[in-house]
Amino acid sequence: MADTIIKDWFLVCLEYENNIVAQVLWGLVVKDNKGRWQPEDYVCTSKVIEHLADGIFLTKNSRYECSGKGRVVTLEAEAIFELRSGISPEEYLTLKGLKERGFQAD
Repeated sequence: MADTIIKDWFLVCLEYENNIVAQVLWGLVVKDNKGRWQPEDYVCTSKVIEHLADGIFLTKNSRYECSGKGRVVTLEAEAIFELRSGISPEEYLTLKGLKERGFQAD
């Protein structure tokens, strides 16, 4: 049984110097059996330790069930700070692209 079920999820591969150093899950909570989050809260997990089955992932303290089709994305390791603040991987990539084109937020 999963501790947390998420949807609209990403498996984020964190890269440093062209090497994948960790993977985390980012998604929206459907149900959290440990009472940590409410439905529709975002979650950015700790390091994924094991991919147990299709859509089932294990971190140090939790088992996550990923509902629906997810996406795999590779980001630089420092993206973890934005992901943990609630920025989705998709939003992160959009903001990064804008910055590379010279746009800056005030």
